[in-house]
Amino acid sequence: METFYNLDDIPALDSTAAVTFGVFDGIHIGHQAVIEMLLERAAQANLISILVGFYPHPLAFLAPERCPPVLMPLSKRIEILEQLGIDKTVILRFDAQIASMSPDTFVERVLLEKCRAKHIVVGYACQFGKGREGNAHHLEALSRCRPFEVSVVPPTQMNGSPVHSTRIREAIARGDLGWGARLLGRTYSIVGDVVHGDGRGRHLGFPTANIETHNQICPPNGVYAIRARLMPECGRSLAGEAQTLEGVLNIGIRPTFDGQTLQIEAHFFDFDETIYGKSVEIFFVDKIRSERKFPSPVSLVQQIQRDIAAATQILAETEFVRGP
Repeated sequence: METFYNLDDIPALDSTAAVTFGVFDGIHIGHQAVIEMLLERAAQANLISILVGFYPHPLAFLAPERCPPVLMPLSKRIEILEQLGIDKTVILRFDAQIASMSPDTFVERVLLEKCRAKHIVVGYACQFGKGREGNAHHLEALSRCRPFEVSVVPPTQMNGSPVHSTRIREAIARGDLGWGARLLGRTYSIVGDVVHGDGRGRHLGFPTANIETHNQICPPNGVYAIRARLMPECGRSLAGEAQTLEGVLNIGIRPTFDGQTLQIEAHFFDFDETIYGKSVEIFFVDKIRSERKFPSPVSLVQQIQRDIAAATQILAETEFVRGP
């Protein structure tokens, strides 16, 4: 899959395309339905498939105070799109230039001129262009006087309501990992870099990797059974072979030691390598307990031992659903 990060970087295409566009935060089961339709339309008409995405979220530019935390970083988004079989992705920074485009200008300049769209696939609730004035009906009207066709994908329903990223963020934020996984079609994960901590975990006998994430939503503070992918030395890309690990993870402020700063610390089973600076993906399998203050470090160590036993049993009994 080829990925471009600027309109000017897109080479003159030899083939016409089926195109979709949007934020695609999480690439949840509703997004997957749109992508499945895109690939079907491309195959039927012998077109290449192109996905035009926006990163970061448009609200980061339009109204930063209302911008939600993301469900996945860009590297993970690109990895999944490649797994799904998209031919080309165009990741556009949502800036003043994009925000000022009218719906007609966006269609003409981005979709038709740059992507050579012959078929445009969108979800039922798509909005685009300056002031979000464009929608699926507008695209269908344009197609009657422009050389492209439109397919509008109906909502994917779960429990009687359409699947969308807000529902998933709400599920993760309240700790409903099972429901979040059903809406996503995969176990929820975060991606971060391993950074230096204060070494307290190693001192207690349980070395931990301190994970620094970037505006990804996390479940509530507590201890979780996790699986993890430790990425090889290949920059920040998630492509390539990865080492799979199991363990426990704590999200919290470490009240036993009067901590004040939120930290994410993972202890991987049967693993004691130095991995500072590496990228790791953490999959939240199940919550073991909430965070609480212990009367002494000895009491905390005893609880950690129980947490590890609980996590080992949970992981042995739980299927790993990575999804697309």
